[in-house]
Amino acid sequence: MGYTRPVGFSLKPVGPRQRLTVDDTAGGVALTVPSGALTGFGRLETAAIRFTLDSTAPTSTAGQVLNADDTVSFTNRKSLTGFLAIRTTGTNGVFDIEYFGADY
Repeated sequence: MGYTRPVGFSLKPVGPRQRLTVDDTAGGVALTVPSGALTGFGRLETAAIRFTLDSTAPTSTAGQVLNADDTVSFTNRKSLTGFLAIRTTGTNGVFDIEYFGADY
């Protein structure tokens, strides 16, 4: 008999929450994605940033804009590991994210 896929699963928190300081590092700063994380949910707490989800380096004028109090839902591991961000002003952004994995 072959592999049987589970009928359903739910999500559970995986690893510690992360508070990422988004500064002006050339090429952007990345998340430290824990093993087993499949999705994530994050909120920007301070100044605006720009980000990408495909490992392309953002700049202060290129990439998706995220303003203070905006949220982002990561729907797959590839977007988590491809996340790069850079601040858009002279103030660092603080991005708070929680990771989730499968709970069969």
